[in-house]
Amino acid sequence: MIKAVIFDFDGVIGDTMKDNCIAWQKAFKPYGFQLDASEYYRLEGMGRYQIAQHFIDKYNLDASINNDVVEAKEHNYKTDNTFKIYDHVLTIFAFLKQKGISTAIVTGASRARITEHLDAGIASQVTALVTADDVTHTKPHPEPYLKAVTKLNLSPKNCIVVENAILGIESAKAANCKCFALETTLTKTDLRQADEVFSTHKDLLTKFETIFK
Repeated sequence: MIKAVIFDFDGVIGDTMKDNCIAWQKAFKPYGFQLDASEYYRLEGMGRYQIAQHFIDKYNLDASINNDVVEAKEHNYKTDNTFKIYDHVLTIFAFLKQKGISTAIVTGASRARITEHLDAGIASQVTALVTADDVTHTKPHPEPYLKAVTKLNLSPKNCIVVENAILGIESAKAANCKCFALETTLTKTDLRQADEVFSTHKDLLTKFETIFK
């Protein structure tokens, strides 16, 4: 029996991925590197330091720039973003609350950024918030979702994860959770490891209405 739904944040709750990508691109630009958006989207779910290190290693950039790039990225996003919550997200959370289904959020972002943007109503509803600052291993490692399951005091088989990223799906499945995916940044083909893929949040809401009658 499903007793909880665990949500990723970027690309699932918050429409943030384009702004995050631009922030990374600006952060790397002084070092003569142009970050490719499609490659970045496939890394979503990693912690910010791991993302920076991925590009540093792959493109033979100076290893010493990691912290500076991450700090610049966080500053860029904080000072220039168009944050909004996806349509139907608040309705989804209200529906789950009505049905007595617990909720949690697991993200590769920093706790500071999520705390700044998280809707107060959602924040008051979630039982657990797990960020990159709370784990040793970020997605695709199962640790983030396993930590959320532990905080919910449930078994992974009692939880559905909602993701939009390849590494997030891998993390959820490695934690033995069922995983739904949304096509907000990647295609159905990219997300094929998920148990089900949904084109819109409205479709996801309809699915939840079927599950939790």
